[in-house]
Amino acid sequence: MPARHTELPLNTASLNAVIDAMAVVTLCLTQILSQEQRDRFGRDLVTMAEIAGRKGNLELTSILLDLRAAVKSRDEDLHGSDADAGAA
Repeated sequence: MPARHTELPLNTASLNAVIDAMAVVTLCLTQILSQEQRDRFGRDLVTMAEIAGRKGNLELTSILLDLRAAVKSRDEDLHGSDADAGAA
């Protein structure tokens, strides 16, 4: 295993790890936002994905939309847990 991040090989596994880490950071940061701020953040991700798509950067478009889906899914999971707790 590489001792430092600068020694990671540039391959599918390392690129997927970077994307996964970005998703984790995004999810952690959005948890401290209000619902209104999370909604705004989601709209901004979609807008940036649309711009990237118009520029032909389909990889970035895909990553941004995946991040948006992860944030939305996490938000729904949290709200579902809140609703379940309130019903109990």
